[in-house]
Amino acid sequence: MNRLCLLLLAAALSLAGCTSVSLDPPAMMTSVAVAPTVIAKLSTPTALQASTEKMEQGVVVYRSQYCGVCHRLTAAETTGEFGPSHDGLAWTAQARLMDPGYVGHATTPTDYLHESIVAPDLYFVEGYELSSHHMPSYVHLQPQEIEAIVYLLAHQR
Repeated sequence: MNRLCLLLLAAALSLAGCTSVSLDPPAMMTSVAVAPTVIAKLSTPTALQASTEKMEQGVVVYRSQYCGVCHRLTAAETTGEFGPSHDGLAWTAQARLMDPGYVGHATTPTDYLHESIVAPDLYFVEGYELSSHHMPSYVHLQPQEIEAIVYLLAHQR
């Protein structure tokens, strides 16, 4: 979608009161077919509004579960290489929801992040389908621990 279309879409959604929309999505979003109803569900400026306390809780749980052994996440100062990067994951989750190969049940990026933690076998990220290091389920975590990780992943850049 070209920049003019994104600007018009952002203005329309903002005027309609649907959401505040960032006019500068990451480069990866410019090549993705964007559905306005999906964009409206994603609060793009959430990283700017993130609670420091909740972010810190998320980092503590993320590190305690050794997520950084496999995943890179700058906010947690991890450099894992076995799995996909978690940097900018709110935008990545948005793109994965629109992937024709996605067969999960999530409808929002936050739901996708939760689903990826408790049922990671519902969707394998492109390039990791044949990996011998598939992500295990973390369904054993307490609900507040899952919520802390989801918050961190959804609100970091």
